[in-house]
Amino acid sequence: MPKSTGTKWLDKTKFYVVGAGLFTGFTVGLYPVSVIKTRLQVASGDAVERNTSSVFKGLLKTDGIPGLYRGFGTVITGAVPARIIFLTALETTKVAAFKMVEPF
Repeated sequence: MPKSTGTKWLDKTKFYVVGAGLFTGFTVGLYPVSVIKTRLQVASGDAVERNTSSVFKGLLKTDGIPGLYRGFGTVITGAVPARIIFLTALETTKVAAFKMVEPF
């Protein structure tokens, strides 16, 4: 079995910046899906918009592209620090776990 190189060589600042950047990129790409899902969930029973495509078309018609990103600033403001905490906990746990199984 090849010996693991570990993560000691990894530049932590770069790791966090790239990790937060990738997470933000995925959030930007998937956020409109979340907005449409939320609109479908809160729609009343007699709403005209009853499926994904009608909600999407209605949103674009009334609010344009910015409507797909309504509330994005608030979400990303909380999500980036949460992602940094997650990455820190993950790396700390990995180091501790490897130390515990190192003799094997």
